[in-house]
Amino acid sequence: MKPSTHELLLALRSPTSGWLATLICALDEALHDPDFSAHHRELVRQLLDASAIPAPVAAAAEERLSRFEEQVAAAQAELVRTLTPPMPTAQPARPKLTLVGNAAA
Repeated sequence: MKPSTHELLLALRSPTSGWLATLICALDEALHDPDFSAHHRELVRQLLDASAIPAPVAAAAEERLSRFEEQVAAAQAELVRTLTPPMPTAQPARPKLTLVGNAAA
């Protein structure tokens, strides 16, 4: 069954559709990822049909998500490091010399 674009757009206008928007964004990202297989899609369908997430599955998902977030943060930090030009090393300031003449000379 193909989702109705108009129905989804209307649902997303609701102020209570935050979770729907979050799930759609996550699903869109997953569908673009070649690692998100047909088997994964079937597992998601089964969870939606069951209308419940078993507690051990929810706990394992939270743990895996935490590791995934750490991987993303590390990748972002590495990207910033490689794209940021190195800071030039500060040259020590040269001392200012003041010549003092002898007024009596």
